[in-house]
Amino acid sequence: MSVLLIQNWDIIQGKEDEYTRYVNDIYLPEITTLGFIPVGGYYVEVGFGPRILAVFSSESLDDISRIIAGKDFRAITLKLKNFVCNYRNTVLESTGSVKRAKYPIQKGVWKYNQYYDLRPGVKSAYANFVINEHLPTMKKIDFLEVTGGWNVLLGGFCEIIAEFTFKDPEDIGRLMKNEDFRRVTRKLKNEFVTNYSNRVLRSTESFDEPKWFKL
Repeated sequence: MSVLLIQNWDIIQGKEDEYTRYVNDIYLPEITTLGFIPVGGYYVEVGFGPRILAVFSSESLDDISRIIAGKDFRAITLKLKNFVCNYRNTVLESTGSVKRAKYPIQKGVWKYNQYYDLRPGVKSAYANFVINEHLPTMKKIDFLEVTGGWNVLLGGFCEIIAEFTFKDPEDIGRLMKNEDFRRVTRKLKNEFVTNYSNRVLRSTESFDEPKWFKL
């Protein structure tokens, strides 16, 4: 089961060209050599920043800990910070609610993600709600994919992330009007969670092209 490292940042104004060269020519090749697999690059279209997300997968939390504690990762990240600000790291582990052997590479997609903390004393009831009501309802909506449920292990600002994937951004608008989605989301917010927020993310260029981070 994959573990994800998410890096967030904003590009420093006036350094866009230097940033693009560094990320394409040095940062991505070197971070891949260290053992991370690039699986997504996103721009926050709606919601809180930082505006750029780089998503990498690894086989285990031990592997992520070893890599980010190493001098090579620190060196390339310090160079990256010459071109970016508001840099953040977050490590996610699957909740297990969505069965998947490995997290897939995401190309040409849009994301609608929900972020929240659990209320005290509702863990068991929340798990039953997710398994028996929330996930079945979302899976019936044919224009979205339930991509993942994540526990935030390190960093971030919330405990749990629910991740949904769309091919067409217009489908996100359709989701907001869907009565089943509105019903289960209202129940989620009213009975189980606090600090709820959401974001709409747009994937950047494909990883197998040389400028997949360029916006």
